[in-house]
Amino acid sequence: MKSLAEEAAFLRGVRLHERGDYWEAHEAWEGLWREAPREETRLLLQGLIQVTAAFHKLLVQHDGDAALRILDRALEKLDRVPDAQDGVDVRAFREGTRSCREALASDRSTFDPGAIPRVTLRG
Repeated sequence: MKSLAEEAAFLRGVRLHERGDYWEAHEAWEGLWREAPREETRLLLQGLIQVTAAFHKLLVQHDGDAALRILDRALEKLDRVPDAQDGVDVRAFREGTRSCREALASDRSTFDPGAIPRVTLRG
């Protein structure tokens, strides 16, 4: 079985996320999430999907409260995933997401979208 980092749909989602096309990244990863056989993979994908949904809410729909709630749910999932899972540096993504969540909660008016974490592949 391939790791996520080897799946074309996953890599497409990564590229979309990097471009700021958060809803489209969410859509690219959703099918993988539904079919993932392992719990750790499902949690990782669900966390990624929720992070992209949160940034879509924040940057497109301008709903910071919803973004914070979704980021909290995403971090609950990502906190249960090993630091490296399926070829993804989960630790770096989780830490970046947590930093964004804290910055957003602190002062939405100064939130820097450039701080949104990238999905870093390992190996």
